[in-house]
Amino acid sequence: MIQEILPKIKNKRIILFGEIHGTKEIPIMLSNFFKYLAKYEDFNLCLELSKEFQDIKLEDILPLAKKIGTSGLISGEYIELIKEMPGNVKVFFIAPNTIKNQEEMEKGLAENILKLTNGKRTFAILGNIHASKNKITLENLNITSAGFLIKQKIKNKMYSVLFKVKSGEFFNNGLKRIEYNKDDSFDKNFDYIYELERVSPCSL
Repeated sequence: MIQEILPKIKNKRIILFGEIHGTKEIPIMLSNFFKYLAKYEDFNLCLELSKEFQDIKLEDILPLAKKIGTSGLISGEYIELIKEMPGNVKVFFIAPNTIKNQEEMEKGLAENILKLTNGKRTFAILGNIHASKNKITLENLNITSAGFLIKQKIKNKMYSVLFKVKSGEFFNNGLKRIEYNKDDSFDKNFDYIYELERVSPCSL
């Protein structure tokens, strides 16, 4: 992943990673990527966790998430990722605390990410819909994604990567199986597609 993606994000200000929530492999892979990058630069890292968790002790976040129900956004692997980040990586939780609808969620994510572009590069790990650089029509819902809103602001200084998984299982409000579509039209919403052969459910 490191050698594939690093050249593509050169001179980019905001990089969005679109993931399937609730896998074991994606946060481990990203942790290794960020630890490598931190050897050469300081940067911000945004996680799609509610801002209300920002001031909670790290060891208390996962037990609390399990009580209120988790979609895989908070997992043992993401807690480890946060713990492993070097001191020159600033980690921010950027999901709005309360939302009324999808539109508010997308706007809130975009605004919170854009606020952090203070001269440092900013990375954000988001659900794949939020990370889309284009507007999306999903069933009867038209979504102006956070990625689209960010791209409108900073143009070609944003870059979006989709983690596309071929097989396996993940945990998102229950155990689910990967449904793979080789020629999915959704893929065009990203600058780069990084394929993974298989994933397994995250730790809770």
